[in-house]
Amino acid sequence: MTLYSSNSFRLNCSSADYQRRALGRGIEYGLNHHFPGTVRVKMEECSPYATSNFRDTDASQKFKGKRPKEEYIDEPYSWKMPKEEYDDDSGSSFGPAWLEAIASSRVPVAPRKLHRKAAQADVSRMPKLSKPNSCRSLDRMVAKSPYFFYGNVMNLSHDSWVKISQFLYAIEPEFVNTQFFSALSRKEGYIHNLPTENRFHILPKPPMTIEEAIPHTKKFWPSWDTRKQLSCISSETTGITQLCDRLGRTLIDSRGLLSVEQQRDLLHQVRTLNLLWVARNKLAPIEPEHLEVILGYPLHHTRTAAFSPTERLQSLKHCFQTDTLGYHLSVLKHLFPEGLTVLSIYSGIGGAEISLHQLGINLKAVVSVEPSETKRRILKQWWHNSGQSGELVQVEDIQRLATNKLEALFKKFGAFDFVICQNPDIYSSKSPNSAIDGVSLAGLDFTLFYEFVRVLQRVRSTMEKNK
Repeated sequence: MTLYSSNSFRLNCSSADYQRRALGRGIEYGLNHHFPGTVRVKMEECSPYATSNFRDTDASQKFKGKRPKEEYIDEPYSWKMPKEEYDDDSGSSFGPAWLEAIASSRVPVAPRKLHRKAAQADVSRMPKLSKPNSCRSLDRMVAKSPYFFYGNVMNLSHDSWVKISQFLYAIEPEFVNTQFFSALSRKEGYIHNLPTENRFHILPKPPMTIEEAIPHTKKFWPSWDTRKQLSCISSETTGITQLCDRLGRTLIDSRGLLSVEQQRDLLHQVRTLNLLWVARNKLAPIEPEHLEVILGYPLHHTRTAAFSPTERLQSLKHCFQTDTLGYHLSVLKHLFPEGLTVLSIYSGIGGAEISLHQLGINLKAVVSVEPSETKRRILKQWWHNSGQSGELVQVEDIQRLATNKLEALFKKFGAFDFVICQNPDIYSSKSPNSAIDGVSLAGLDFTLFYEFVRVLQRVRSTMEKNK
């Protein structure tokens, strides 16, 4: 069974420098747009969506067979972009073909291996396509250590993924559905430079259905409710008790003989609000403990004095599913048999750290960046409860990871083997980042994403200099 899809993202690079060049254009564009005055560039040459410029005859002749050498200054908001010094190369195209192909499209191309009728009937289903190429096909500069991994569990737009990829060496995203790893069906997207061979599952395998995860509900489940997995995670609690009471009365009054319309309405409610059958004709919202099991976290992981049930549900809504993430990170075990030094950006409640621990990977040190005090407390509590022998360093604000702070961390730990980032659950359609060149980017705070890119570039450049 094939688990992976790249949708319309197909990477067809013929030259090793395309990913570096795309990164330069992306950073140049983004920082000029959001932090005016930091760098001066000609926007028509840098816009990641201006693919027609690359096809211009004069431009293609001018730059044919040449690539820029890159230099960066890594203090926050003070970037020096690639110098336009060129040397000979045999490349005949100015950028990754997949970027040119999709930048002008707002709708992903239908998967080739899906039957047309099936695709029309269920466009939200994860398409089953071939596995993405190994990172050995990437630019050698990109594929080497330190390894990095960016993950987003939100349903981002196609254009957002294009832009994210342009900031991360034009690596094509890897999409996966958590239904193959858990009792949750959710599409997640990753961009990383890890190898894709020799992956393995976290053992023991987790419950794969709601019935397995919450067995005491089985005897109350009506035959017409065919749910096997959660289709989403809702953190809504306002008015849920009253709604459950109303639905229960409807069931009692109908004596179990619901009309087709009533069944359709009830199923819509239970699916979108994660309602469970807890007694005969009685529904209740899912508990944080149930979600912790389904998402692969230790029982009561999010239970702290400072967290209300609503806040616990909210913190779980946007976190990694650890079994799914662990499968993709499993290659690190044989790459680093002695253990890892990790830089974890926007750690949240510790999904990455828990996944690595469940894989049996020794965490020699973790530097965790997380703005939420409660989430930092949750990670610290797990760190001690799980008996970690390494050192946990917690940083509140990513802007504190300026050059001097990073250099101090390098002196202390030597180097970082792995940098991982999950975009934090801070979403606002009213943000000034919500639209660029008329493209809606609501749902992702690119200002925070730029900070991750800055830190990643500083780590990689420092490790390269220290070799």
